[in-house]
Amino acid sequence: MEIYRTSDPAAAVRRYRECMAGHEGLIICKAEGHFVETGGLATLDRDACARLNIPVAEAEYLGGSIVVMPGDLDLCRVTWGTVDWAPEMMDRVEAWLRARGIAVTRDRNDLLADGKKVASWARATSYDGWCMSVMHFSVGPMDLELVRSICTKEMMKTPGSLGEYGITAEDILALLGPYEDTAVVTRRK
Repeated sequence: MEIYRTSDPAAAVRRYRECMAGHEGLIICKAEGHFVETGGLATLDRDACARLNIPVAEAEYLGGSIVVMPGDLDLCRVTWGTVDWAPEMMDRVEAWLRARGIAVTRDRNDLLADGKKVASWARATSYDGWCMSVMHFSVGPMDLELVRSICTKEMMKTPGSLGEYGITAEDILALLGPYEDTAVVTRRK
């Protein structure tokens, strides 16, 4: 399986689309800056994004929006068929957080730590048989006011960050790995 690493969420979203067009792959993105990943069900203040110079990428296979903070981690795995690896990986993360003494609950596709949303996952299947599982881990410093200024829909869950518990993107990658790295590492310009 090809592994694509980037710090640019826009490049990650482009890669999601390329993979959904016909090959298996794992995309690992640790964000360097703010970014919004949005799907067809999202309600955003795009003017606020433009004013704040925050890029927005349409990920048409996803539903809502994620306001990505610097340091956040996204993992996307594209496979042929209907294999969804995200729930199994989230089970692993949930057990690991519990073992660290963190109060964790699940709310459908979200993972909450002490009542705050710190991780989520989604699955989409293309009309031609490709399955995409996406996981987002909030590990960077959370800027709740920024999220509120961008998202126009009332938040049902308060965003949080695993970073508040001393957890890094590297910790999560180590927990969910190892990965066979056969692809070129890309860098944000």
